[in-house]
Amino acid sequence: MKKHLKCKLLLVTAGLFVNTMFSQEVVTKGAHQLQKEIFGKQINLSEHKKTNDDKIISLQNTQTNTLNKTVFGFLPYWEQSSNAHSNIQYNLLSHLACFDFLVQLDASITTPAGWPWTSEINAAHSAGTKVIMTVVNFGGLDGADAVAWELFTNSSKQTTFFENVKNLIETYSLDGVNIDFEGMTSAHRGAELNTFMANLTNYIHTELPGKEVSFDGPAVNWGGWIIDDLVNSVDYLIVMAYDYIGANDGYTGAVAPLTHHTSWKRSVTRTIETGTYAVPTTNNPEKLILAVPYYGRHWKTETNLAESTTISSVGSTRYRDTAAEADSYGGFNWNSDFQTSWYVWNNGTNWNQVWADNELGISKKFDLAIENNLGGVGMWALNYDGGRPELWELINTKFGTTAGLNEVAENLIEVYPNPVKDVATISSLNNSKLSKIELYGITGQLIKDISPRNQNINLVDLENGIYFLKVENELGQKESFKILKSN
Repeated sequence: MKKHLKCKLLLVTAGLFVNTMFSQEVVTKGAHQLQKEIFGKQINLSEHKKTNDDKIISLQNTQTNTLNKTVFGFLPYWEQSSNAHSNIQYNLLSHLACFDFLVQLDASITTPAGWPWTSEINAAHSAGTKVIMTVVNFGGLDGADAVAWELFTNSSKQTTFFENVKNLIETYSLDGVNIDFEGMTSAHRGAELNTFMANLTNYIHTELPGKEVSFDGPAVNWGGWIIDDLVNSVDYLIVMAYDYIGANDGYTGAVAPLTHHTSWKRSVTRTIETGTYAVPTTNNPEKLILAVPYYGRHWKTETNLAESTTISSVGSTRYRDTAAEADSYGGFNWNSDFQTSWYVWNNGTNWNQVWADNELGISKKFDLAIENNLGGVGMWALNYDGGRPELWELINTKFGTTAGLNEVAENLIEVYPNPVKDVATISSLNNSKLSKIELYGITGQLIKDISPRNQNINLVDLENGIYFLKVENELGQKESFKILKSN
């Protein structure tokens, strides 16, 4: 870790040197911008055209969304064109955020490739799911930061922008706007931004009653942000709880560490409970949406050890690829420092490491949102899981019709330890005899039929993840109990 700190010191020194020379602030690119630059270029925009001429329907208020919290899913245009529609379970989303509507220097807004996404909008609205437009400006030293500053300080352009947002919402029967202004210099992240967002919220509420305004906030306040006022300026704020370790930090680690060790000070838990969002978590937690990454990061490394020094960054990965690839390299490892998963292999030339949350890591972050009474959760990005079912099942378990399934499970049994590394023991709490014990996977498949005489459950041969123990006693009483398997 001393080597890591030395690398960091060199980077900071280099950054100060650049600032001294050019009197400019170095602003790094976030995950949304980097993945747009990579994944967005992998689709043929000339072939990405509107093909559905059906009329767009409005939100069907007769459909009751049964989710107990907000579930806010970003859908980027490069996934919308990659069969996302057939993979999205709209009934498990409260909000579908269409990414991205790009704001220009003159306050005009360009729509995403293939817009309008009629099939997705109508499917969402039919399920009672709100459809939100995500308006993007990626700042930094390339001049794009001037766009945000113009909107903040030029009243004429600000008015034009507000009117353009309103027109798009009305034209396509949308339900609100999400602002994703990233990479702004610290001078532009404070009072001017918050005033701009408060003005936008007031305008939308006045002109379009019932429509929503939200903002995508940073995981860590590196300077300039006035988070408490920002939260108060919008209906809700999406906490982008990822990118804690960057591609070029010089060592491997969790994209979204739930916890941290002594020498590593940043984590999602700290972000929410004692760090950047501590005050709103205490005062108005219902306005915070904890967004988790459905992506990971791949490095070439010097060793096969966790937090190894890196040789180079290979790039971002998507859950649908990492979940399958991990199996081919011996499965996910579990890192107890960060409470997240990773895997490693050697390609004959270099060690390679991918750090990406599996369903266990994501489940723990969902639990953090529940424990702190946050307004809900989100994910970047939809269809990064492809056609795999386990993350949808996890959403259903935590926030859907089966949420709280094992809240009264302790009335019949107790399972310990939980999480379990190898063998768990069942203990009956009401002295009744169990007549049936079954172990199911998160997708509902029966894994083991266990003899009621056997009070021990062997999970040694199972992958890390979430499992459900279904029991029935001699009186016909039934319960389901959730077990977390982790090494």
